[in-house]
Amino acid sequence: MKKVVRLIESVKDQDGREIAVIQADLSGDGSTPLPLTTEREMSHVIGYNDDGSAIIDPTIDELIKDKTKEFMAKAIREQKKLCIENGVDPDLVNILNAEKKVTNE
Repeated sequence: MKKVVRLIESVKDQDGREIAVIQADLSGDGSTPLPLTTEREMSHVIGYNDDGSAIIDPTIDELIKDKTKEFMAKAIREQKKLCIENGVDPDLVNILNAEKKVTNE
């Protein structure tokens, strides 16, 4: 049996509306968590660039960036706990793809 932990965190604006959801799956294999951010509403889009990408309200964009950083710190801590539980070196979590180098040696 393989244990996988899914972390999910909601990002809310100053009015308490959910504007994004951040999630990551952790397995304790030494890999660095890769958070996925999904925006919920388009009300914070204030326009579009020439290339078609959305222009996000800067305060909302900054809020999502800050919450993503906090989420990443939590995800790293949880991944390290799972690594210890699985007998994997938790220091691998801090370096991208380090777990691949260890398992392929």
